[in-house]
Amino acid sequence: MLPDLVGFAVAAIAATLYLWGVRRVRRWPLRDTAAFLLLGVGSLVAVSAIAPARFPAYAVEVMALLLVVPFLMALGHPLQLALGALPPRGAERLRTALANPVARLFSQPIVGPLMLAVLPFGIFFTALLPASLTHPVVLALLRLVLLAAGIIVLVPLWESQTLETRIPYALALLVAFIELLADALPGIIIRLDTHVLAAGQFVTAHPLRDQQLGGDLLWGMGEVIDLPFLVLLLVQWVRSDARDARAADEALDARRASTTGPATAEAVWERPWWETDASVFGDRAPSFGEHPKE
Repeated sequence: MLPDLVGFAVAAIAATLYLWGVRRVRRWPLRDTAAFLLLGVGSLVAVSAIAPARFPAYAVEVMALLLVVPFLMALGHPLQLALGALPPRGAERLRTALANPVARLFSQPIVGPLMLAVLPFGIFFTALLPASLTHPVVLALLRLVLLAAGIIVLVPLWESQTLETRIPYALALLVAFIELLADALPGIIIRLDTHVLAAGQFVTAHPLRDQQLGGDLLWGMGEVIDLPFLVLLLVQWVRSDARDARAADEALDARRASTTGPATAEAVWERPWWETDASVFGDRAPSFGEHPKE
């Protein structure tokens, strides 16, 4: 079985477009360029060089294209670079495409992790597994779908600040934790299965032993790779809170700066929220804490 020539082509195109964007933006962080080219494109080249002649290699390639390569590419902020490098009309079209309901649906951390968890089931427990081993075109298309699915989920999530999206991070973490458990199921099932999947398709003298090893790799990789995804959500949550706090501070500073004339006692003394919240004092909230009239 030959290496993935389509993967090499995608890696070359991605590197060329990224370098074009860096040249257009000029002052682009070197760390982002290194992350995208060395880690993202480099991992894609390494995975494409693997010929999945045995089940363990096939399993590693599926997980790498689905999670590892897209995550490493996302570290280079390709969307932010594209929005800065494209002309105004092109950047607006890209924003419109990203704001499409379908694109927003699959880029949400509630839907995305579930999609990533379901895809391995659709590969290893359906006719797609033997078909991809028999027909090179099917295998090439499957590789593209895995890579595209990972990019659609991970890149917009990592660049949510650029896209100005609001994400329910608490719910996203809960779903990601459930997805962490779900990712282990394909590997566990394959590890315990005594029936050889895609019998006769892999080049090996011990197909069941190789399949069990592949199940162990799927199980372990699925758990280990999900940890950076959880860390990504936590980082984005912290960044979102910091942006909200900064926006609130700027709004308060602007409010104070716009105040003219001598400050009155009512302007200086701002009542705390628990004195104005109706859920605390009910109907008395508007008058609670007022200075008595002389």
